[in-house]
Amino acid sequence: MEGGTAMVIWKCRISVLVFCISTIAANRCYALDPPPITPIDEFFVLGTPPAIPPDWHLVVEGVVESPLSLSLGDLMSLPATTQMSTLECYYTFGNILLIGNANWTGIPLNDIIQQAHPLNGAKSISFVALDNYVSGAFDLNDIRQRNDFLLSYGMNGQMLPLEQGYPLKLVLPGVAGFENARWLERIEISTAAPNRPLYHFPIHARITSPGDQTAIPLGNYTIRGIAYAGEGKEVSKVEVSTDGGASWQPATLLNYFAPNVWKHWKFSWRIPHTGDYILFARAIDSLGNVQREEPGNFGWRGFDINVKINYGSDCPNLDGINPVSFIDFSVFAGNWRVAKPGLAGDLNMDGVVDEKDLGIFAYYWLCDCY
Repeated sequence: MEGGTAMVIWKCRISVLVFCISTIAANRCYALDPPPITPIDEFFVLGTPPAIPPDWHLVVEGVVESPLSLSLGDLMSLPATTQMSTLECYYTFGNILLIGNANWTGIPLNDIIQQAHPLNGAKSISFVALDNYVSGAFDLNDIRQRNDFLLSYGMNGQMLPLEQGYPLKLVLPGVAGFENARWLERIEISTAAPNRPLYHFPIHARITSPGDQTAIPLGNYTIRGIAYAGEGKEVSKVEVSTDGGASWQPATLLNYFAPNVWKHWKFSWRIPHTGDYILFARAIDSLGNVQREEPGNFGWRGFDINVKINYGSDCPNLDGINPVSFIDFSVFAGNWRVAKPGLAGDLNMDGVVDEKDLGIFAYYWLCDCY
């Protein structure tokens, strides 16, 4: 193959992703960002807050030596901690995505359990909210083994908003969002057997941009998304498929690891041609476990993103005949360095045919325009 022909094919058909991998022995060429925090006003909201009694207290009762009744002031006077945690709602397939990451401030749940002193024979624990939602009954021993579970009254350095669970929210890092009860009013410790385990979402990746059924102009596009795993597992890799799952390419992870916290990622897509595409993403954890394929239960086929690729208005088919070729280039070259509105070859419409337009022209070389 001649060098000129090879260059033409490279310009229109081949995507080259250059990235840098840091090692202990090598100089670090980039630093990963901390996991993004979702602003309070952008954090997803579900349900209608109940009325909060002016004399609200957290009650801890049941099979305990020392029942508790704690006001918000009582709780805020205790030693507090802040825990980053990503909460995601239970949508195991489809394009509904309700997920957010926040710094939650409050009292370690185990501190409150310890104050109540569960009696011998205590087996389960339930969390009851003002809207009558009940989280649990969970195995009490499982709960007490976690030192990162919180009773939170703060979010991102501010008082917990009403819609997020004020005055008190149960925060269970790595556990499904629906178990993180809001508007908490009562903790019940019982001799009854637990009736369900803590539910952890399996490892999964989701595409956040583009959205489903989006039209995108031909060119370079950055696909973005999130990846998440509960149980403290690390997402070590994300792969993207732009051909309906037939092949996969690595995405770039943008954030360092924090247990039970999302990672964001991006993938630079050099779109080869117009048409309809099905996009997928899948996550892999540090143990080599790959996100399941089947739709449902967070399988990657359940999170398909369908896009239509169209030509942009800058496609330089100057003679009206496909593909973009030497005839179009002769028209383009004839107006080189000419400054005039609406001139053929002024592909970025800045009033002059110059190097910027040449870059656009080269991008479409031997491509069809419609």
